[in-house]
Amino acid sequence: MGLHEAITTASDPVTVMERVLAQALVLVPSAEGAAIELSTSDDALAYAAANGNLADALGTVVPVAGSLSGLALATGVTQHCRDTATDCRTDPTLCLELGISSMILVPLRRGEDRIGVLKVASSKRAAFGSLDETILADLAPFVSTVIGAAVELAEVTHDLLGLSGAAGHATVETRHGRDPSEIVRARSAFVANVVRPGVALHSRVRDRIEQVLADRGPQMVLQPIVLLADHEVVEAEALARFVGPPERGPDVWFAEAAAVGLGKELELCAIERALELLPALPEPLRLAVNAGPTTFCSTELLELLASSASDRVVVELTEHTGIEDDQGLERSCAALRELGTHVAIDDTGTGFASLSLVLKLAPEIIKLDRELTTGIDRDPVRRALAKALVAFGNETGARVIAEGIETAAELDVLVGLGIEYGQGYFLGRPARLESLLARLRRPDARCVLRGRAQAGNPVGAAP
Repeated sequence: MGLHEAITTASDPVTVMERVLAQALVLVPSAEGAAIELSTSDDALAYAAANGNLADALGTVVPVAGSLSGLALATGVTQHCRDTATDCRTDPTLCLELGISSMILVPLRRGEDRIGVLKVASSKRAAFGSLDETILADLAPFVSTVIGAAVELAEVTHDLLGLSGAAGHATVETRHGRDPSEIVRARSAFVANVVRPGVALHSRVRDRIEQVLADRGPQMVLQPIVLLADHEVVEAEALARFVGPPERGPDVWFAEAAAVGLGKELELCAIERALELLPALPEPLRLAVNAGPTTFCSTELLELLASSASDRVVVELTEHTGIEDDQGLERSCAALRELGTHVAIDDTGTGFASLSLVLKLAPEIIKLDRELTTGIDRDPVRRALAKALVAFGNETGARVIAEGIETAAELDVLVGLGIEYGQGYFLGRPARLESLLARLRRPDARCVLRGRAQAGNPVGAAP
């Protein structure tokens, strides 16, 4: 939602009136419908908002003269009709058409200004008591104020932010050396944060994410995943990098995209960019991409993989909290495996949710979270949990990859626990494709790669 749209929605008088009517039905349970009739310039009242059994009356115009609504407005006194069939002050034809047998009409005024009438109605005779009449009459000043203020707010924001108003001020501001569009944006942000707090930030974030999508998404770097015994590269994880402003980590970019409803779109865009790198990776190296639950279960992901070498791709499920559709995840796993794609559970070992997913989805790869890896050489509890996950992987045929390895001491402990694969700054930092290819072209790496392939043990496959 753009700033102008958000401002219009927040200051829309009809929206305010609809909220008033909804609360009127809550306040007076015997009411079956409610409406607000606004004064027009030609001595009439128009149904500007209506709900319940009066919803079909929206747009109906009644004269002030000779109507019970007009009497309430003219006298400033709340009117109570207990039976429209016998009350000579009402229009029996219109009441019959609208299905009204009893009603209360509350005049809405602001000072000398006659705004209109709040009407509650029922198809039953004598549906309202004197207490209902008193409660509604007491609310008349408040209702009059919020509706009148909404009308005035809509008018002033239209004048301030409308195209004609913006152009009218542009010339003056340009003489002071300021970009007119900058001034309009500043005004819009100011008004938006007053009438709908937070929407300006939301709009800026959405604009920023949409610009990234329009520019074909983030840049992708590759971090090697290696065989811990000899540091041979067996896989590469594609990681997104965003060029600011603002400068912030990829986790923040993806979190903000999700907050404005563009999380799946940004993830799919990053995956598409990553898959473009796959043909340049020497076979049989695999490429790992990251996907949250919504993306993981999407048909768009399957379509992207189907158009690439899907049997050389690993999809890492990166978010585990708040997952409610376990069956959907299981179906997606089956569909991915039909394409030859491997499934990994990322960040395993830091909570019950990730362990539960490992049990339900039986992934080909279990990735130990960096929180479990960091300091594992100094923490027996971390070592015990890692050892248990290694045993589980051995029983199920899943590879265990330790993430976040940053020291030689951590590496030694992980190797001692029987973990064969890992990634982290100590083994290789994320870098452009060219850097990874240069590493693979080193004589020792090229020899190992060729030797494993010729031995019939595909790189990246479970031993």
